[in-house]
Amino acid sequence: MDNIGLILQARAGDDTAFNLLCEQYKNLMDSMSRKYFEMCSTEYSSFDDFLQESKVAFYKAVMRYDVETQRVTFGAFAKVCIRNKLVSCVRKQGSLKRKKGESNVGAENSWSPQDTVVQRELSEKLLSVAESSFSGYEKRIFSLYLEGRRAKEISLLTGRSVRSVNNAIYRIRSKLKKTVD
Repeated sequence: MDNIGLILQARAGDDTAFNLLCEQYKNLMDSMSRKYFEMCSTEYSSFDDFLQESKVAFYKAVMRYDVETQRVTFGAFAKVCIRNKLVSCVRKQGSLKRKKGESNVGAENSWSPQDTVVQRELSEKLLSVAESSFSGYEKRIFSLYLEGRRAKEISLLTGRSVRSVNNAIYRIRSKLKKTVD
């Protein structure tokens, strides 16, 4: 059976068809995961994390591939989807690395269990504010923003203007700042 038939079956919920597609593209997912993992291997990630992200991206590629027009081959489409997801992972890992570096400047070995409790409580408080005071649109923007996406990308994903997204981010920050102060 060709890829289009397998894609259609996988979309209909056929796990066997999806597994066959995964098997066909296993080497692609493995090699790309290894490449991007090696770019940023840190204490925050493992190869399995990257492999899992590539599988999620592959699943989304199966669900989103335009079987009607087939402007590009499924393999090329899947490769781009996987690459984009892994690039996002590399960026996120870099962000975590920078944040950890910033928080450790001049404060080596100053971590305490109380710090973890305080951070957890603050996170819970912020999430509570998000749940109770954000509009549905702000919740969507906040979720995408937490994934490390920029306003322009969020704009494309939500179908709203960049200005609307930036305004929502400003409102979100204002609401969260009131909570922290």
